[in-house]
Amino acid sequence: MKNKSLTWSASTMAQVLAIALTLLLNAASAPASETVIYSFDKTQGSIPLSGLTADAAGNLYGTTNSGGAKGCGTVFELSNSGGKWTETVLYSFKGCNFVTQTPRGTMVFDKAGNLYGVQQGYENSGQIFELSKSASGTWTYAVIHSFGGSEGSPNPDLTFDSAGNLYGTTSLDTTGFNGEAFELTPQPDGTWKESLLYSFPAPNGVGKPVGGPVLDAKGNLYGVAYYGVNGNYDGAAYELSPQPNGPWILTILTSGTISEPDSRLTFDAAGNLYGTTGYFSGGTVFQLSPAANGTWKETTIHYFSAGNDGSGPQGFLAIDASGNLYGATIYGGLGCNQSLCGVVYKLTPQTGGTWKETILHQFASAGDGSEPQAGVFVNSSGNVYGTTSVGGGRYGYGTVYQITP
Repeated sequence: MKNKSLTWSASTMAQVLAIALTLLLNAASAPASETVIYSFDKTQGSIPLSGLTADAAGNLYGTTNSGGAKGCGTVFELSNSGGKWTETVLYSFKGCNFVTQTPRGTMVFDKAGNLYGVQQGYENSGQIFELSKSASGTWTYAVIHSFGGSEGSPNPDLTFDSAGNLYGTTSLDTTGFNGEAFELTPQPDGTWKESLLYSFPAPNGVGKPVGGPVLDAKGNLYGVAYYGVNGNYDGAAYELSPQPNGPWILTILTSGTISEPDSRLTFDAAGNLYGTTGYFSGGTVFQLSPAANGTWKETTIHYFSAGNDGSGPQGFLAIDASGNLYGATIYGGLGCNQSLCGVVYKLTPQTGGTWKETILHQFASAGDGSEPQAGVFVNSSGNVYGTTSVGGGRYGYGTVYQITP
């Protein structure tokens, strides 16, 4: 009886382990869960076209393109208490016109907790704004730089260096000048000084920067441009390097294969760069890897095929601690309107250098929004956050969503 009991116990243990393994596998392959954590209305803002950023407490910050007190857009905060998100309008933009139009791009924090963002204007106009937070918790808006003359209009997304300097780019579509890279340096009297780092087009024709630059540990800037070598429409990726005495030097990383770039690049921990192409077409995700003799190798790691797969990637890519990439497409998916609502996707690196795509969510317009036009944000818990520009309620003013893996 004793041996029989021992045999039965071992068998039972094996069954328990098998069931546990099955549950774990099912949990690992379970689809992500999407939740709308806020639906916009006109009063609180509408049509968010920007991505989100977060503070140390996990509060989310973003902008809307219209709505608010003056109908010109808002800066908003979403705070989470016990699983319930509450929206607070930190600022309502005013006086929107061709000179100071509504905000675009993802805002960025400085070390003191102040927010900075871009208001795009028409051609030679636009401005950089600061929202500074007081000890009492109120926020004050100020313009730290206005663009005019022949500078072009500022592109979305700014980058800070460790010294507190801001970097960005502008665009203008003319033959002799089509944009610049600039630096804003804080001054002792509270003002900011602009320095021109590089004026496009380059002598080889590369020009019209798209999105802001990203910074490496050595102080080099990296970005993408709409025009490639010889001024063609196939795009280029570039590096701008500071010199001890003299102007910044432009190096072309790749050209002719980055058609219709839409946003800034993203670094991984190994120093590889990632970006997207195909704003008006199916689109791709590409990787740029440092190679020998200072050259870079370009690899297309995913082709979008519309339908369930998505089409027209928008905004910059997010990357988690494991090296997975996350992004959104404005079109594709099977959720609504003849596959026009968009998806959120994840790209996971595989052995052998390939990447596996997982569709985390297909938007369906009426309830959860549609047409995300910005990148996504991933927190330390692996939750993905983003905005949709329309849908998400009776009047369809857009949403903020959370996707839980």
